[in-house]
Parts: sequence; structure tokens; C-alpha cells
Amino acid sequence: MTAAARSRMVRGAQPGVWALRGILVAGILLALLAGLPEGRVPPVWLVVVLVLSAVLSAFRPEHLAMAMTLGVVLVWWAFAIGDGMPMAALVAAAGLTAAHVAATLLGYGPPSLPVDPRLALLWTGRGVLAWLAALVVWGVARTYSGHGTPALFWLTGLAAALVAAVVAGVTVPVRGEGEGE
Repeated sequence: MTAAARSRMVRGAQPGVWALRGILVAGILLALLAGLPEGRVPPVWLVVVLVLSAVLSAFRPEHLAMAMTLGVVLVWWAFAIGDGMPMAALVAAAGLTAAHVAATLLGYGPPSLPVDPRLALLWTGRGVLAWLAALVVWGVARTYSGHGTPALFWLTGLAAALVAAVVAGVTVPVRGEGEGE
């Protein structure tokens, strides 16, 4: 892509696309910095690297940088969480979920294409359900504190979510499948 084409792509972006880009960057920052009130301070270099990566991801949501950015925030929280299950983990989960949903919506079309409100509503609902799953895992971990490590609860929740996604993907028919036969 030439520089002129790239410049037109940025200038011709719809307002909804700019809003999603902002949500993506803000979600990453919220997820990373959610622990500040509780004393969980990430190193400055990590904040700078993740801001740059989040901005890249906002313009290239399907790039590997997006997955790596989310992964780095998750790894940082895995080490920062220690023995407790802080309320900030829920805020971080909300930020990561918002960033992921924004990236998914950005990946549906070029910046010159307006965001379909029905698609945005569908993915927002899915994001809320994903965050509710994090809330359940957090609640169980708080209830059973002392009976397992927080990392064990998050890994168990992640494994359960992956299994549920695979089962749902295999058992729920794809819309349009079998039509025209």
C-alpha cells in the first residue's frame, strides 16, 4: 500500500471507526493500569511498549500485534496478581474485553465503511457475556480463597471457556449451512 493510499484510508475513516480505535487503545490502557489504586504499577517501559502496540493494533486490528498486546497484559496480570484476587482484575478483564470487541469490529471492514449497528450490538452483547464469565471466575476465586491459587482459578476458567467455545462451534450450525440443497 502506498503512502498516499494509506493517508486516504486514515482521513476517510468513519467516525464509528475512530471511536472503535479509541476504545481499543483505552481498553488496553485500562486493563494494564487497573491495578494502580491497589499498588500494582507496571514498569514505564511496559506502558510505553503497550501504548505503541495498542495504537498499531487500532490501525491494523488483524495484525499479530493485537494478540500479542492482549497476551502481554494477561501475562503481566498473572505475575502482578500475587496471592489475592483484587477487584482491579475485573476492571482489567473489562478493558481487555472491550479492546478485543473493538478489534473484532474493526476487522470486519475497511475504515471507509461505517460500522453496522446490528453487528456492534451483537459483539457488545458477546463482550458483556465474556466479562460476566470473568466475574463468575473472580467470585468463585474470592469465595474459595485459600483453597487454590488465583492463577489456578483463572486457568481453569480459561480452559472452561475454551472448551465451551469449541463445543458451541461444533454443535451450533452455521447460518446458511444446508441452504440451497
